[in-house]
Amino acid sequence: MHLNLLSGFLGSGKTTAINHACKLLQMQGFRVGVITNDQGTELVDTQFMAREGILTEEVTGSCFCCNFESFTRNMNQLLEQHQVDLIFAESVGSCTDLISTILNPLRRYYGEIKITLSVFADAKLLPIALGHSRIFKDSVNYIYKRQLEEADLLIINKVDLLEPTELAVLISLIKKEFPDKQVVFQSSLQRESILNWLQKTETYEHFKERTSLFIDYDIYGKGEAALTWLDYNLELVSSEGRAGHAAELLISMLNRMIRERNLPIGHLKFLIEGGEESQKLSFTTMETADFRIQLSGKLDKLRMLINARVQCRPKSLQGIVDKALQRVAKQNGVKIALLKTSIFVPGYPRPTHRIIT
Repeated sequence: MHLNLLSGFLGSGKTTAINHACKLLQMQGFRVGVITNDQGTELVDTQFMAREGILTEEVTGSCFCCNFESFTRNMNQLLEQHQVDLIFAESVGSCTDLISTILNPLRRYYGEIKITLSVFADAKLLPIALGHSRIFKDSVNYIYKRQLEEADLLIINKVDLLEPTELAVLISLIKKEFPDKQVVFQSSLQRESILNWLQKTETYEHFKERTSLFIDYDIYGKGEAALTWLDYNLELVSSEGRAGHAAELLISMLNRMIRERNLPIGHLKFLIEGGEESQKLSFTTMETADFRIQLSGKLDKLRMLINARVQCRPKSLQGIVDKALQRVAKQNGVKIALLKTSIFVPGYPRPTHRIIT
């Protein structure tokens, strides 16, 4: 069995890569499974993967590192109940130190598992994070850099969004900063890129010993605490078939209100479900692409799950979201019912195991 472990900061494109990889592998006859991960309990990615017909388990309420038992329980379930050939495990985007807390414990307690650690980085955010200017706080940037340093494969994603001159500068920077890393430049939306990544994971020297990083857990903890997690599960109801329009307005308004306050966005994800159809939308600080709700027909009712990970205090983000909901309801004559809400700051990281090599 091959465990393809993915790390990388929020919004770096890990889920998109996994989704496309699973579909390609399934077409080739492979049995694949996914383990998603988040500090919250209402995950857009889990529900999206399940709707795509992909075997999916999840570790919620903590990172993989701090809930190793749940991680291995899900891994064993995919192996024993579904006999999968390959598992993609996507760690939460604010997590690092995976060599010491996941790879080494798996080696000790589960024998010779074939493991690859692919760390994803957004091609537009990476030069800023490595340069002198900053978008996120230094403590958050600390997590970002530690993630890059422990990669088996460093995946520079979304290169299709760069101009040729920008890509050339980025390649030069990567060679300078990570001269010994195996680097893959890709767009996870392109079939050729995904096939190349999968080939790299298969040919990697899986059983070589990795060197643990030095991690200052106090800085790591401050970085986690700088980010607010908000999960809202809600229902929009319109007697005039305007639920889809109201959803578009809500997504646009949240994007605008957060950016107007210069709050750095780790990711802002939405899963919209109407009848048998669904659509996932995702935004980061670096991406504000135009979008349309693509569910067909007039919609009297739809469900929406919002996952927002933003550098700010919880009251600030909650105030923005609640104000946007009130405005959309008033302007469109729709009723918005909050089915489940959660807003919090992650606690101090306390890994189940930490085995230094």
